[in-house]
Amino acid sequence: MGAMTTVHAWDDFSLEALPGLAQQMAEALPMTGVVAVHGPMGAGKTTLIRALLQAWEVEEHAASPTFGLVHHHHVTRNGRSTEVRHMDLYRLADEEEAERSGIADMLHDPVLTLVEWPERIPGLMPDDAWMVRLVPVDGGGRSCILSHL
Repeated sequence: MGAMTTVHAWDDFSLEALPGLAQQMAEALPMTGVVAVHGPMGAGKTTLIRALLQAWEVEEHAASPTFGLVHHHHVTRNGRSTEVRHMDLYRLADEEEAERSGIADMLHDPVLTLVEWPERIPGLMPDDAWMVRLVPVDGGGRSCILSHL
């Protein structure tokens, strides 16, 4: 894998600023591919994904798919109807379970897939995946970096 290039960085933003950040990120993300969403527990990964789905005007509630692993959402982006998948792999045991459950295959489908806890399946993540890194900062804010090859 080559060096990642920062596409956009947001420093020390509050949760109230999240809708604006999500709108900017929603415009920057590709129509298809995989986005690895990294951050410690409680950093706001699911909250960010909910805000992204709202930016794409998804009407159904974007719950964390921790127990179902994958939620499918139909969105209209750039005048095209497409699918966005939200995977939360926190409870996934290992890459073998990802293979058995079909998650490994889904990572290659021509849709946009947002993956929380991608470190659970490092050997299965596509080399060209985009990366979002959320980091809590002192005072309750967050920093976020969106990067790609």
